[in-house]
Amino acid sequence: MKIVGIIWLQLVGLIAAAQINPEHITIARDSFGVPHIFAKTDAEAAYGLAWAHSEDDFKSIQQNLLAAKGMLGEVEGKNGVLFDFAMKFFGIDTFVENNFDNDLSTDFKKVMNGYIEGVNDYATSHPDEVLQKKALPFTVKDAVKGYTLNLTLMSGAGLALKAIKENRIRDFYEPNETGSNAMAIAPQKTEDGKAWLLVNSHQPIEGPFSWYEAHICSEEGWDIIGGLFPGGATIFVGTNRYLGWAHTNNYHTTGDIYKLKVKGNKYLFDGVWKNFRIGKVKLKVKLGGIKLALSKKLRFSEQGPVFKTKQGYFALRFPANRDMRAAEQWYRMNKAKNLQEFQQAIHLEAIPLFNIIYADREGNIFWQSGGMFPIRPIPQLSHQPLDGTRSDVVWHQLLPYEKKPALLNPDCGYVFNCNETPLNTSGESCNWKGNFSGCQRFQYNRGERFGEMLKAIPGKLTWSDFNRIKFDKHYCLDSSYAQKFHCVYSLDETKYPQIADCILKLKHWNFDGSANNREAPVAMLMHEYLIKKYKWPFAMFMIRQQPVSEKEAVWAIGQAKKFLLKTHQSTDLALGDLQRHIRGHVNLPASGLKEVPRAADCKLWDKKKGIYRVTGGDGYIQMNRYSTDGVEVNSINAYGASTHSESKHYTDQMEMFENQQFKRMTFDKDEILQHAERIYHPAEEEKTTGKAQVQ
Repeated sequence: MKIVGIIWLQLVGLIAAAQINPEHITIARDSFGVPHIFAKTDAEAAYGLAWAHSEDDFKSIQQNLLAAKGMLGEVEGKNGVLFDFAMKFFGIDTFVENNFDNDLSTDFKKVMNGYIEGVNDYATSHPDEVLQKKALPFTVKDAVKGYTLNLTLMSGAGLALKAIKENRIRDFYEPNETGSNAMAIAPQKTEDGKAWLLVNSHQPIEGPFSWYEAHICSEEGWDIIGGLFPGGATIFVGTNRYLGWAHTNNYHTTGDIYKLKVKGNKYLFDGVWKNFRIGKVKLKVKLGGIKLALSKKLRFSEQGPVFKTKQGYFALRFPANRDMRAAEQWYRMNKAKNLQEFQQAIHLEAIPLFNIIYADREGNIFWQSGGMFPIRPIPQLSHQPLDGTRSDVVWHQLLPYEKKPALLNPDCGYVFNCNETPLNTSGESCNWKGNFSGCQRFQYNRGERFGEMLKAIPGKLTWSDFNRIKFDKHYCLDSSYAQKFHCVYSLDETKYPQIADCILKLKHWNFDGSANNREAPVAMLMHEYLIKKYKWPFAMFMIRQQPVSEKEAVWAIGQAKKFLLKTHQSTDLALGDLQRHIRGHVNLPASGLKEVPRAADCKLWDKKKGIYRVTGGDGYIQMNRYSTDGVEVNSINAYGASTHSESKHYTDQMEMFENQQFKRMTFDKDEILQHAERIYHPAEEEKTTGKAQVQ
């Protein structure tokens, strides 16, 4: 059977009709296994990226592409079939098929063709790694569908579906568990007169939405180092030789939910009963050892796709599923050589969300809260769901580029964003002062802490200051966290003798999440039990109207104490004894907490021993300096370049990551080749060049 599979996949390769000669592509692996891809054309470089990334994490690439084919449920079961359903529910597959030829440029299609050819050729050469043979060959349209689906879900549509399903629209509609940190400091504000940039996105640190680091270099001017997700054909965040940028999630209301009035197969709209447009989606889901076929009816109204629950019928209207050009916008951003070219790239307005924090070698810093933001006909109607019987509350236009929140070279000398409101992204005198319907107005601790620390430095920042802000592990003493958790830290221990020791620990806590802090474990567990009880993202506790009550506080602290005594036989231990950074045989004390700048999201890993494992938060980080001499790139990732446990690059960045240390990256091809541990062409036996020198 294995031989048959190999022959079949070789036929797939012939069908794909190879257009790129792998011998024209060089992959150089540095001492940390990070691939540096060198090629003559952009399409060849994309092929090399696909090959290198597939070597390190082919499974995750396939997972993102299988959803585009509606086949993820056959591999991942119930979790996967949700993505298959979303592809059909939002009409993304049909939209891409109908508009692909006209919506994407010819030169970018060549790049995407190169990338997909690399993925398919890797599959042909490694049949044992293929998750679903009948999905091959993957196509460029599959890749574009994958981009569009994931961005649609990330931009609020996924959260809206969750809110409708759980009947918690008012609770869930705005916040999200995904966050990021970013800041840029202007040359007049830094000790060395260079512009500084922090790139610090928070994602799961493994799986199909984890960061992968690569350097892409072609003779056509594509030369960039940064992070991307599996299935991505370009860098999403990072730096080229001239400029760099970070992304953070923004939480403007990017779409709407409408409650419909329904009778049979009709819905009321402006006093007229209209017929739903009806469709059907056929799905397959793996349940144990069998694959179950499912069929689900789809309904579409004037507002958009319709989701039915026990509470009624709800229509969703989001702009992200109506634009497939996000991947091309990132490609244009990758190749920009100055501020003007970068702004031309983001003027495509094809990426449906994300703040952009930017710095360049000319000393410019820039922030924009970008995305697709509806212009609502009646702006004051902000509470979801909206009345689905009225056409006058249905939006048809998006906020134009020039009205989006933005700051260019503010006098205060810095911009930052940690998912907070656009009204707080620089010094008080420099903040953006605008407004629009659906504009995010709430704060998170990370943004408050960045603002507080930057404000406290009256003169120029040192590089030590820059690192101290990024790796800060505190909640603000007087901010959204302190206000919403005030009851926790003012409890009367004499009133609750059974948990008096833990109450006193919390009263003495300095709000610090360092690994050696001995009060933080009680706070961390108290947070975890509240999250579990209410099934909310932790950030929700900081932006909901009601603060944590005394009853909630006492219960959560009691649960924390019970857990610690059962698993650790003591309430007096360091945070790093409870929270660990674990992969393979590496097991390290982990610093950080939810919603502090050194963000650490964790899950219970060993119930018997009472160990939590960090699964998200800080992952891929760049801290860069820009001047007329070029760019200095410093990066680190949470684990390593490879997802294969037998590779030394499976865990080789973990200790540096926990020690807040960086590796130096370079664009210099000669230096890269001189110190590379491997240099080879795709599909070729690797050539060993000797032991690489650690930088």
